[in-house]
Amino acid sequence: MKVSLNLTKLKGNKLTPSEFVYMLLKSEGDKQVQKYLEILPVDAEKLQERGFVKIMPDNSLTLRQKALDLFKVRGCEDCWDQFLVAYPIKDQSRPLHNDKKRNKLKYISLIEKNPDLHETILQALENEKEDRKRASWINEFRPRWKMMSSYINQEAWTMYEATEHDEPIQDEQTYGEDLI
Repeated sequence: MKVSLNLTKLKGNKLTPSEFVYMLLKSEGDKQVQKYLEILPVDAEKLQERGFVKIMPDNSLTLRQKALDLFKVRGCEDCWDQFLVAYPIKDQSRPLHNDKKRNKLKYISLIEKNPDLHETILQALENEKEDRKRASWINEFRPRWKMMSSYINQEAWTMYEATEHDEPIQDEQTYGEDLI
């Protein structure tokens, strides 16, 4: 099993890496929990005091919701899936979806910091698509779409987050008006 640790999350919860890995194994129902405890014992009393586990009468440990929340993504996976669908796949023949694993981690960390940002990003993407469509109708230049990683890293949605296109384009010219 490969485990990646978010050190700020560990520090914020005052957990050691071994405690975190123990609770992760326990949450997944891994059979290796006892072997892990033999190698790296954890202080169960300390974990109980901080509300991560409950020591049962038979001295077994049960994870509390606080511990389970450490490993749950809380809907951010759905946010990533929605962003992935909304972001264009290609610009002409150039693929735009690069390095999806890293982009996913970056996007999810942005959304976890600011949950309202997801709706802003999706709306900005729709606004940009609409703006590009309108620009192509009137033959106006727009730079090419950014690669997905650049879009996320440069926070490119800020260019289109306040733009709205509700009304359809209408020509100002009205023919035959002066003949009436």
